[in-house]
Amino acid sequence: MPPNPNAFRQMAQALNRPGVRQPARRPNSVRRTSSHQSIWVPGNERGYTIHGRARDLRTDAGPHPVLIGEASVTAEIGPDGRLDSLSSNETPDPLGEFAGLRPGGELRKAVATAMPHEGANDTLLHRLLDDLAGAAFMSTAAWYAWEGGIEAHAQRAGVPVMSNRVVTGVCLSHVRGSPALTEDGRGADDNADHPLGPLPLASPDPFAFHRLADADGPNQSRLRRTDIWMDEGELVADAWFQDSSAVQGETLRRIIFHEYGIVARFDAATLALKAIAVTPYVLPYVSCHAAPATANVLIGKNARELRNLVPMALKGIAGCTHLNDMLRALQDVAGLAAALADLAPDRERIAPASIAD
Repeated sequence: MPPNPNAFRQMAQALNRPGVRQPARRPNSVRRTSSHQSIWVPGNERGYTIHGRARDLRTDAGPHPVLIGEASVTAEIGPDGRLDSLSSNETPDPLGEFAGLRPGGELRKAVATAMPHEGANDTLLHRLLDDLAGAAFMSTAAWYAWEGGIEAHAQRAGVPVMSNRVVTGVCLSHVRGSPALTEDGRGADDNADHPLGPLPLASPDPFAFHRLADADGPNQSRLRRTDIWMDEGELVADAWFQDSSAVQGETLRRIIFHEYGIVARFDAATLALKAIAVTPYVLPYVSCHAAPATANVLIGKNARELRNLVPMALKGIAGCTHLNDMLRALQDVAGLAAALADLAPDRERIAPASIAD
């Protein structure tokens, strides 16, 4: 007798642990935070806006950090899923050359060609442009707990329902026989757990995370935090990642789709990865919780290689799409290490406000 489909959801529920995870800033550390908020307007659902913001802070001995840099991007996405426009506070002119591209592989390749210095230096602007891919992929999750759900939104907008596509082989959880798949290869949402969780950035520290864009209607957020510091001659990175969406009528909780934490240790001189531990806080399917072990294949690899190496080493059923995104982003450690070495005595210490309102 086959198991009750709800049993698989119950297993995922038992493993998932939504919560607030913004640790105190350590003395002599650097913190990078980034956010991508996909914001929709009810009644005008054929396009949406992604507001991306990012900030680097250095914390020395005292409580008030040093602002290293901040950046923002605004991307208008049309009904065909392509960029209608893209602009940034980091460039004097709109990034018009990227209009018409999809914010995934197409945009990443174009950025690598047109702006190679951004990726080479692991800049805040590169983090924001690179992460538009994942933000766009998750954008319709904004409707999961709003106005009849994602299917009703798709009907109103006259676009296909993303959850109806075949996903067999996309990741280690989407293999035949997995509780994550239906018999015809679509995602088995009946077996998934998307828990309600607290607002993720609650912290008594006004510098813990940069200020997000205001969003009252349907919205989806992709948030990242990476802290780095030195410990016994090694460079330690503590990283966190979360995808969540607003719940209609709720102000204190959000739907959590994916949430991971990583602690990694690198050789301080060579940036070779020496150890890595992945914690899955929230994942949709019980089978997804096998993903953390896949990161071990990267031990011994250089942080500067991760952006290109991860998609090859952990392709398809060898890895988890969302963990892979997080592992790629660990390449930022290479750029942040330089900031950690720079005491920056001439930089301005900042007040609690972050990126300009």
